[in-house]
Amino acid sequence: MLFRSLAERMQDVPTLVIPLIEGRAEANRTTMAQAGMWGSIIPATWSFMLALREHGLVSAYTTIHLGGEQAAANLLGIPYDRWTQAALIPVAYPLGGHDFRPANRLPAADLIHQERW
Repeated sequence: MLFRSLAERMQDVPTLVIPLIEGRAEANRTTMAQAGMWGSIIPATWSFMLALREHGLVSAYTTIHLGGEQAAANLLGIPYDRWTQAALIPVAYPLGGHDFRPANRLPAADLIHQERW
């Protein structure tokens, strides 16, 4: 499994980026307010990852460390009560060089439905 492979090698990744959201996502917030918080950080993180690729770097959006978010905050000096960690982004140069190709995708007609399933 690819996810397990990344988890087992995370300590070998040269750079790990943790995007942060100001405030605690779960602190007395409505679902709409929480959605607004996540709806801001996730697109920003995705744009960051696309910029990395443009410069020949690879990354992955992971949440593997969030089960221990407070421990990570303590280790890194992040004020846990004031910031929510959104992800853990490993960043590196690809092992196989820089020959990026389009991913294999299902035909759009197999995935898009109009008016009914």
